Amino acid sequence: MAVEKLYESDNFLVVNKPYDMYINSDDEYEKNTVTYHIASPDSHLSTSVFPLHFVQRLDYATSGVLCIAKNKMSASKAGKLFENRSTKKYYLAVLRDHIKFEVADIQFDVGLDPLTQSSSHRMSALTTAEGTANCIQCRSAHTRALRLETGYFEGDPVSVVLLKPITGRRHQLRVHCSAIGHTILGDYTYSGTKDNMTHRMYLHATRLVLPIPQEPLDIQTSEPFHLDQQFSTKWKSKDSYYKYRNKEEFLNVCDILDQPYVIGVQYKKFTM
Repeated sequence: MAVEKLYESDNFLVVNKPYDMYINSDDEYEKNTVTYHIASPDSHLSTSVFPLHFVQRLDYATSGVLCIAKNKMSASKAGKLFENRSTKKYYLAVLRDHIKFEVADIQFDVGLDPLTQSSSHRMSALTTAEGTANCIQCRSAHTRALRLETGYFEGDPVSVVLLKPITGRRHQLRVHCSAIGHTILGDYTYSGTKDNMTHRMYLHATRLVLPIPQEPLDIQTSEPFHLDQQFSTKWKSKDSYYKYRNKEEFLNVCDILDQPYVIGVQYKKFTM
């Protein structure tokens, strides 16, 4: 599967990562990685002749915008922006069932699932005070969500949403969606291995804003799902709340999600 380059300069390379692909691997024979497709297989190592610096991460199953620094100075600048939450990240996701809210803030702490902490395969959300035993090393986490459209996928009710992680915890979006009862379509891990019939997990990093001095980046991909026949041929729309399928429309819904709560909007806050 090809890795599309979205932007390149002397300091940064931004790509559109395919779903079901690793970012890098210590296995020199592993070819299903971003680094294999865009550089040498060892480019993520400091010993590489031309090392790359991954200033963000995307899960194996998640597709979308991935920013890579070409030198340590650029990596440091971008890393500081991620650390102080000056970046903006926007994801499109298809969730199981029809959601009732229009805008939501999800503020459940996220930590390790004690059942898989040795392998780090799964995280957990702290949704009740009694649930502390099911969430180890919990850290505060915050996700904003905007309902864009509801419909049916292969006859099952689903919702298309825009997600904006305010914090950046491991598996945060997947954990938060699962915690509010709307697992991401195709998420094998957080559906308890039940959601295994789709060809991918429907979570895509659609836009990344990095306000880097002298080189501000605002990178966006095309809408990923309706352009895929494996989705569009199985999709039937029910209610459309916001237009989002072209790049200008997507920028508009990002602006809506950036706004504080407005009276009249179906708003929901999820917190312990």
